[in-house]
Amino acid sequence: MRRFPILALALGATTLSACMSDGAPRADAPAPPTAAAAAPAPATPPAPPFDTRVVRDGSVLIAPQPLAADLEALGAKGVRRVINLRTSEEMATLGFDEAALAQSKGMAYTLLPIAGNAGFTPAALDAFSAAMASGEGDVLLHCASGTRAAHLYAAWLVREQGLSPEDAMRRVGPLGLWPMPMERLLDRPLKLDYADAPRG
Repeated sequence: MRRFPILALALGATTLSACMSDGAPRADAPAPPTAAAAAPAPATPPAPPFDTRVVRDGSVLIAPQPLAADLEALGAKGVRRVINLRTSEEMATLGFDEAALAQSKGMAYTLLPIAGNAGFTPAALDAFSAAMASGEGDVLLHCASGTRAAHLYAAWLVREQGLSPEDAMRRVGPLGLWPMPMERLLDRPLKLDYADAPRG
């Protein structure tokens, strides 16, 4: 039987080849695939400057949430009162104590939380009217985006200042509340007025 030496020679060559390999890639071997570089996340555009998002109506500034620096600047510009419509839960995520900062700058501070649409009640308007009558000087009225503040202020203009609903809404229009979305969609103006009988 002469097959044994041939088989042994073949096995020996295979073993020698395996032993000579150190695991390093061969020079002529294709490069291993590399993970594609992750595309950078699109940058979030910075918010417009705070003062460009504020609507002033007489002594009342209606605004979105100010940063600490914005609040300090408002105090330096003569704002004497802050009325905040955000809830305590919202304010807990802010990152600074707005009440303490406002008071340290000589501004009176009132928290009148309105939690979404359910918070728009006659009692909320009563509390706001009392806050407006309790002091003098420029007032910063704010919520998160300015929407709650604008609606409350418009209702105050109607009840306490005698404006028509339409005129009151036009006063806060620059905050995006007027023209209303339906007007934009239909490309036709709407007229706001009281119904014949109050809802009850």
